[in-house]
Amino acid sequence: MSSSLDVIADLPLDCSVEVSRVADGFRPLEAATVTHRSLDGTREIGPMRREFVRCRPAAVIIPYDPVADRIVLIRQFRIGHALATKEAAAVELPAGLLDEGEAMEATAARELEEETGLRARAVSFCYSVLTSPGFCDEMGHIFLALVDSSQLGTSAGIDDEDEDIRPFAVPADELVAAVDEGRVLNAFLIGAAHWFARHGRARAALLAAEATIGSGTEA
Repeated sequence: MSSSLDVIADLPLDCSVEVSRVADGFRPLEAATVTHRSLDGTREIGPMRREFVRCRPAAVIIPYDPVADRIVLIRQFRIGHALATKEAAAVELPAGLLDEGEAMEATAARELEEETGLRARAVSFCYSVLTSPGFCDEMGHIFLALVDSSQLGTSAGIDDEDEDIRPFAVPADELVAAVDEGRVLNAFLIGAAHWFARHGRARAALLAAEATIGSGTEA
């Protein structure tokens, strides 16, 4: 028998969450005392304690060059890769955290330039994702950015933040193949590659047309 719960969509749930700070750091650790109604609404579950990492929203950028049909990736050290695998020099997309008072689209453009040296010709929101809601509240917002990959350098990053970044451009179809073959592990990159395979080129064409009209250079 079907239920109103059996829809492919996140749903509201009556819950109470009381939060306290456990430790400060690059990513603050907090603890929550949680109670919530059962999914069938017949009882209350909890209270229970859940520790979680508090994160600011993040912008993740798919830098696409429609002329070369290439996507720009970056390689940098990641502690998670170092702990879980032998491949600490991880491949991923440019990304970064929202600064206070900053619009998310501005974050995307700023992080793109900081981590690749490229300026976006146009930027378009694609989708949002909670990265690992079992232990953190990080919300990633994925953007498509049109770029000229011929202007790409070989290094990027901010020295004051100890960033050591190698940007490089690859054919879009080769990225999708690498994801399918399991050669990369970054969740943002895997999700974005699947999105791009279904929607990317069509969205880029629309975005390029809008940018041309907006600049007043249409034929």
